[in-house]
Amino acid sequence: MDRERAGRVLGMFEKRGDVEPLASAGPAAAESCLDRSRDRLAAAELLLGADLWESAFTNAYDAYRMAAESVVLALGYRVPAVAGAHRITIDIAQAALGEQADAFAGAAAERFRTGRHEAEYFDPDRPVEKTEADARWAVDKASVAIAAVEAALS
Repeated sequence: MDRERAGRVLGMFEKRGDVEPLASAGPAAAESCLDRSRDRLAAAELLLGADLWESAFTNAYDAYRMAAESVVLALGYRVPAVAGAHRITIDIAQAALGEQADAFAGAAAERFRTGRHEAEYFDPDRPVEKTEADARWAVDKASVAIAAVEAALS
């Protein structure tokens, strides 16, 4: 894990009030959060088997986001409920993992975040249905993210 690079990104977000140090954060909290991430991934996989694409997608997204939260906790911080909290969390994870993994990088992370937004916040003027391909992509992306975080935290 690139703690120096992550520290620069954390510093920027801390100045804006978008992250805060957390006394209970650290390796144990990170592992607990990663366990929750694994549980969400398992749920997403079950939902795939039941042909529930949208629910599988959103659970996979939660697994992905929680994996990123594990990194933030390992660094001693948390992202409170602020506008853009998910994006901030993913940006910090990407900075920390850097070249080790591209699980949280760029366009794919944005596709995941906006796809989850479309699924969670139904717009009758622009309904978006998740397909099997969408759900399988999401489960794969979450699996890769969890593996990257496991490697970084070990």
